[in-house]
Amino acid sequence: MKLYLIRHGESETNLAGHYTGWAQVNLTPKGVKDAEGVRPILEKIKFDKIFSSDLIRAMKTAETAIPGCTYETTPLLREINVGNLAHKPFLPPDAPERELMVDGFKSFDGESNAEFRARTTEFLDKVKALGCDNVAAFTHAGFLRTSLSIIFSANVNTMNFVCSNCAVVILEHKGDKWMLYGLINH
Repeated sequence: MKLYLIRHGESETNLAGHYTGWAQVNLTPKGVKDAEGVRPILEKIKFDKIFSSDLIRAMKTAETAIPGCTYETTPLLREINVGNLAHKPFLPPDAPERELMVDGFKSFDGESNAEFRARTTEFLDKVKALGCDNVAAFTHAGFLRTSLSIIFSANVNTMNFVCSNCAVVILEHKGDKWMLYGLINH
């Protein structure tokens, strides 16, 4: 079974260089083009099930990348909750507040890395139980990166994984484990 994790197209907050998390923001015109650009990759695949984060940017990406598709929304696919940093500019690397991000965004009334990892694992387990051949899931960069750290069984800095807008991470489940089948950044 293969799981295609697709990051949403460029959002308004991506363009502005702001934290987003669970904030509802739209795609930019470039974000719509990003989603159109991934269409040729996805249209060749017969998906048994399509999921999307319940955040607008992911749903709009699904609707653009696979026109006319029917998908199920789930909060399990959301980005990490950045709490009260949503819509604020990214903190510079030397900002003292960065020390509070050691375990995610709990200090900002958001989600810890452990909570986010547990939610990501819950979704992967849900998909595994479906027994489908091909599943698509429209989601966010943090979710893609956390999925990769889970399948590599590594506690790594997930920012080391490049996941551009509309990147496609293809995971394959065989036996009792997930494996990286492919990664398409465009």
